[in-house]
Amino acid sequence: MTSCLRCLCVAGFLWLVGVAPLFAGTFVCPVPGGSDLLTDLPGPGCRPIEADPQGKPSGAPTVPGPPIEPPSREPARPAVPPAKATAAGPFNATSRAVPVLLVVDLPPGLKEQSPTRPNRGDIAVVELSVSHLPTGAGPEVSSDSHFFGTAEAALRTAVYAAAKAVDYDVRFLRVRLSLPTTMLYRGASIDGPSPGAVWAVAVASAILGDPIRSDICMSGTMNVNLEVGPVSGLEDKINGCRALRYREFILPAGQSSFNLNLKGMQLGIKVTEVKTLAEAYQAATGQPLRPAP
Repeated sequence: MTSCLRCLCVAGFLWLVGVAPLFAGTFVCPVPGGSDLLTDLPGPGCRPIEADPQGKPSGAPTVPGPPIEPPSREPARPAVPPAKATAAGPFNATSRAVPVLLVVDLPPGLKEQSPTRPNRGDIAVVELSVSHLPTGAGPEVSSDSHFFGTAEAALRTAVYAAAKAVDYDVRFLRVRLSLPTTMLYRGASIDGPSPGAVWAVAVASAILGDPIRSDICMSGTMNVNLEVGPVSGLEDKINGCRALRYREFILPAGQSSFNLNLKGMQLGIKVTEVKTLAEAYQAATGQPLRPAP
């Protein structure tokens, strides 16, 4: 019954918005060392990646700065390699149903016709399949056509972070991200780095064999230093938690606010802050993050 209610909630939302593209604003921010950080929280020196009327990231900055290359269907691997692995044995192939919190915005053309309509938080339940790659020629990381460049890059980073956290050789991982293909999801698209933390938790939990709690939702970026990074739209995203009756909202440390906590109390949702992948994993599974057997 719970699964049916969740499906009906997601289906009802997509019907109301006409299956509009789901696009989270993404920013490129400079970090020490000359590399760039993808985040959906603006900051000093950051430049946004805009969306065109179809909801796809254009890759064109709106403030002065180096040009941003268009998203690739095969994002580059993270620049920082994972720690030396100590395990590479097989584990049971696992699929995780992972809630992805979204800030749904109207495309520019429709927004001009309805300028007072605010952004709205919603949720999509995606499927993350994780399995052992016997050849050791990986990692094989892929996603279906619903996901765009920054989401794909966030997934790849999450895979590397999860492997590093559990001391598993990332070359023996196969990970596939998909959004269930139905009439109601036709034309939907997801972008942005904010699901990185929950994807890293899901990959690590698949390797270790720990189930993820069915009553949690999460938003936060992930990097190869195993840190949960800031995101935007949290006061909207908590509405997505409510839509599918989740009881706990896990978010980056330092981003909780009076309004968010008050809203959580009103919705019956506990707000939990985490700094690291280990803390996020403990909150999401009830188990410690540990080396793979």
